[in-house]
Amino acid sequence: MLRRRATLIAPLLLAAPALRAQSRAIRLVIPFGAGGITDLVARILAERASAELGVPIVAENRAGANGNIAGEYVARAAPDGTTLLMASLAMFAVNPVIYPRMTYDPLVDFAPVALAASTPHVVVAHPGSVGADLAAMLIAARVRPEALSWGTAGAGSSPHLTQILLQSLAGAQFLAVHFRSGAASVQSVIAGQVALTAEATPIVAEHIRAGTLRALAVAAPERLALLPEVPTAAQAGLPGLENGSTSAIVAPKGTPDAMLSRLAEGFRAAMAAPETRARLSQQGTVPLGGTGAEFTRMINTEVARWRPLLAGIQPG
Repeated sequence: MLRRRATLIAPLLLAAPALRAQSRAIRLVIPFGAGGITDLVARILAERASAELGVPIVAENRAGANGNIAGEYVARAAPDGTTLLMASLAMFAVNPVIYPRMTYDPLVDFAPVALAASTPHVVVAHPGSVGADLAAMLIAARVRPEALSWGTAGAGSSPHLTQILLQSLAGAQFLAVHFRSGAASVQSVIAGQVALTAEATPIVAEHIRAGTLRALAVAAPERLALLPEVPTAAQAGLPGLENGSTSAIVAPKGTPDAMLSRLAEGFRAAMAAPETRARLSQQGTVPLGGTGAEFTRMINTEVARWRPLLAGIQPG
């Protein structure tokens, strides 16, 4: 009888530290600068997930190297559920290809918690740039390769991937100019320092309405309710141009299963909450609320999609 009781108690003793740690504040590390789409989504989810989990969640920006600075920081953090990463899909599917000497392995050093959200990109240009639409812009880029500059949130970031995909489909060439965040890239286009970029819907929507940016196409299969007047890339003459910003929440490898389950429950409940879905939808973001396993499958699909297009791409 004593032996049986000991067998039943042992798993509870092992899980106890994980459950106790869950009462401590959680740091949600954002791998890009303030004002970008990953930052916006992370802060919306953190607010609601804090209520679901019953603990404070503090969002913290650690930008640089297409997320690698934040990635290394979280990968080296104690696996106690108090430090999480709001990871971009590109950090997992792209960074291992373009960064030959990474100090951590995004495919090994994390435990997935939940698939978060996805936001389509809109290709935008400075109103005074060459060409009135996407077709005219591509003609100019074919005639004079790299004469038109393209702002990104860093080498391998989702805006950069949209540029790479567009170039492969159109036979055009733009000059990539890398910034620390998508918001900074967009501001450079508004200021006329860079000709165009592709960014997540909420980052550019108000500027499009104000006339400080000119929308050329949505990199999605359907028009957006937020910007119904903007054609899809296929409607603008470039079928196949589909890309956006997808994010997920991950924890350091070794985080106890009991804690991962609790975190997943809290964040997925946050994404399912009507007010969260409404806030994300208002900015053109689709809340996914998927499992960690779904994120892993998405990584494998994206690796196969992008690896052939990334030959010769260097960090910058």
